[in-house]
Amino acid sequence: MKGTYLLILRLDRNIAGLPVGKLGALDFPAGYYLYVGSAFGPGGLPARLAYHARKDKVRLHWHIDYLRTHSHLEEAWCVACSARLEHLWVDALSAAPIVQPIAPGFGASDSRCTSHLFFSAVRPPPRVLTDTLLQCVERMPVCVQRLNIEIHTFDSP
Repeated sequence: MKGTYLLILRLDRNIAGLPVGKLGALDFPAGYYLYVGSAFGPGGLPARLAYHARKDKVRLHWHIDYLRTHSHLEEAWCVACSARLEHLWVDALSAAPIVQPIAPGFGASDSRCTSHLFFSAVRPPPRVLTDTLLQCVERMPVCVQRLNIEIHTFDSP
């Protein structure tokens, strides 16, 4: 299963000056973070989710790895579809009033998007996220014909 995913992370305390690879030191207020990514490589979505579920990494590879070491992964929303929905999801979340893009360039090294990371002081309502993300899926006929949606929950510490 290959496709697009949304991680929902909770950060319980403010973090000032967190080094994030080539982006430099960034500040992250306590709250909720939504990260949009895709998994079209070997192992697809299951391998990528297993990777993100591990908090301790031998080597930090992606921007999200730096924030992940300090945050709690609460959920991962996945859509298995051969179409790449990542940019559509980022565009839709950028227009949603419930979250705001944060950390320019975050997760966007190979993307035209400003950032793949979004912030909300409170947990975004699932219904609003569902409506926001599914409107993108509806625009891709290949996804509507063969659609697999999963929401994974993770244990909090």
